[in-house]
Amino acid sequence: MNRRVPPKSLDTTGVMTMRITSRLGVSAGLVVLAVCFAPIPEALEPALAGLAMAQDPFEPEPGAARPSRSRSSKKAQRGRTKAAPSREAAPAGESADASGARAEPKTEPGELSFSKEIAPILVANCAGCHRPGRPGVERGKLDLTTYENMMRGATGGSLAVVAGKPEESHMVLRIKGEETPRMPQGNDVSLSNEAIGRIESWIKAGARLDPGLNPQAEIASYAASPEEVERDRLAQLSPDERERRVEEAGLERWGKTNPDLKPEIASSEHFVVFGVMSKGRAAATLKTMEAMLGQLQRAISPDVAKWGEKVSLYVLPDEKDYVEFIRSFKRREVAVGELGDHDLKTPQPYVVIADPGGEESEAASPRRGASRKRGGADAPELEERRTTTGILTEQLVEAAVLAYGKSPNWLAEGLGLYLAEQAERGGSRYQRLRAAAFDAFRQGWTTKATETLGGGRGMTADEFQAISFALVECLASPQYQRLFPEFAKGMSQGAEKLDDVVNEVYGVPRDVFLNVTGEWIATAYGRVR
Repeated sequence: MNRRVPPKSLDTTGVMTMRITSRLGVSAGLVVLAVCFAPIPEALEPALAGLAMAQDPFEPEPGAARPSRSRSSKKAQRGRTKAAPSREAAPAGESADASGARAEPKTEPGELSFSKEIAPILVANCAGCHRPGRPGVERGKLDLTTYENMMRGATGGSLAVVAGKPEESHMVLRIKGEETPRMPQGNDVSLSNEAIGRIESWIKAGARLDPGLNPQAEIASYAASPEEVERDRLAQLSPDERERRVEEAGLERWGKTNPDLKPEIASSEHFVVFGVMSKGRAAATLKTMEAMLGQLQRAISPDVAKWGEKVSLYVLPDEKDYVEFIRSFKRREVAVGELGDHDLKTPQPYVVIADPGGEESEAASPRRGASRKRGGADAPELEERRTTTGILTEQLVEAAVLAYGKSPNWLAEGLGLYLAEQAERGGSRYQRLRAAAFDAFRQGWTTKATETLGGGRGMTADEFQAISFALVECLASPQYQRLFPEFAKGMSQGAEKLDDVVNEVYGVPRDVFLNVTGEWIATAYGRVR
């Protein structure tokens, strides 16, 4: 059993000093008294003070102990309603082990899995009509919402599913068109021969439900998602066959974008890069992207990269080609200043960018310019120069986090920017993000951060990015870094879980969380007054 790491202690020996204050007739409350960080220069200089400049910010320190809640912090929790654990209970259709993790339904080798191979077909094509209040139940008398209802359901007085006898099962007869009305109903609507064959084989094998699943639970609660179905299908292919499919799809997409250019193709463990670049640059790009993926997995979870096949990295030679790609495959127009996009849910997933040009070694060193006063700090003006790996990292991380459960946009964008800075080794863009976040602090951090955590409706894109980046940089800083994966895993349950996750991981309510992050912004990004 995995032992859950206790929430972080917020005591005088750690990062922050929290203290209980109480007065007669006034309920006790947590007040932030100090933020004990190492001194930060007043200038907003990302190259100084180690602000996100570590070579590998998510590399655990050898022998480092995990922080635990102190006795004084535990006392501070008394008198407050204990927050529910951030871990969700397993859905009604699934069992859970002692750690709360979902138990994977097991089937015998060679046996068709109902949850993975049959349920997705029923959910996508049949259950919408065959449920209470819909014609499939009102007229057809067949309820497909649960396995139990399906197995005792009848159509025309006979069982829809007769275990072991597909030739007597009216479900099979209807979907094959051997009995009327044919199912599913509708013009030009029919199941594929492969889907029909799977249902027929499952019934012939005994029409069994996977061990561990609840027959009374809704089928939709445990039916494999289209992504999971595709992953299982890909797992049956050989590595060479999977890579061949990725290269074929990449060349087809590239050809529709610019048929006159032949890309250089290179591959690594997790990626295949397509671009008009030297072999050396392609190899260097892949090396950096593998390193960035490693940081992402340490920051979130190894599961964040379960794609089933390698991700294609399309580095298109100029903006014109990028515009054509987006029009062809995304069916939309490119926004002003847009440099990249992604789709990790499609077969042969990809990240696509417009190449900023130049070898990475040339693009990684920003030049200093005149300094300017910004956000209460002297911020050196740097000439902004994006890099190929920086843009690729930003797009890949954002896409991967969004695909990981129900992670919120602010976490995806913030972590994408945070790791992109590691790939680009700094730059004026990130200074401007910090300056904008400091401006938000001066305008009222609690309000601005709350708007961002709530999805950013009504905020400008620049402000949302700046605050998202600042929140992640705070939570990924050395003081909190070891708790970041637990926090990110909790947030993968959805933005609405924020209060529970903050309480479970850090041991404080939301208002204290906002005060602490705000004080971090004030200390790290500007001159504290």
